[in-house]
Amino acid sequence: MSDQKKTILLVDDDPNVLEMIYDGLTAEKFEVIAASNPDDALKMVEHRYLDFALLDLDLGWNYMTGIELGQELRKKDDALVVVIMTGYHNIKFAVEAMRAYSFHYMIKPFRIDQVVSLTERAQKEIQLKAENLQYRERITELEGEVERLTNLLNQIRPEEAGIVLGSKEKNRSKQIKNADALNSYARQKGTAS
Repeated sequence: MSDQKKTILLVDDDPNVLEMIYDGLTAEKFEVIAASNPDDALKMVEHRYLDFALLDLDLGWNYMTGIELGQELRKKDDALVVVIMTGYHNIKFAVEAMRAYSFHYMIKPFRIDQVVSLTERAQKEIQLKAENLQYRERITELEGEVERLTNLLNQIRPEEAGIVLGSKEKNRSKQIKNADALNSYARQKGTAS
């Protein structure tokens, strides 16, 4: 991990799991905001920037799952990396969340180094997406500039632009002048065709 602390929201309704993951992440130099329910989580991060959210799929609340909490958090920051934690019996939902909402998932139990590794990969993914977006924007700008220059060149005649004709064009020009001169000479002699 880099020296800059990353902020992660941790939400799990099981206090033992919450404490264990909290201790592990703080030992790995994360700034951890821990909550045991969606309401507290949303209040705690209302005016905070997050790098990651590690959310239990089943938060024990009838009105909001970890997926729905992740969606709510991403309304504020669509680049937020959301990781859904789940047990094996809930893996189908976690995979669906990953596909539908670009969330990552982890199967409990897991080691803290797996979370760290996932956050590092996700950070690189975010960086690459940002770079790709910049490159696409730059390509669009350059395509527009090429089109503008092409239109400009089409409006300018070569003799007005001071463009030097290539050797083929020079030879063709000489041939035309020579043919005109021969025709003129032939007309003067009265032998024009």
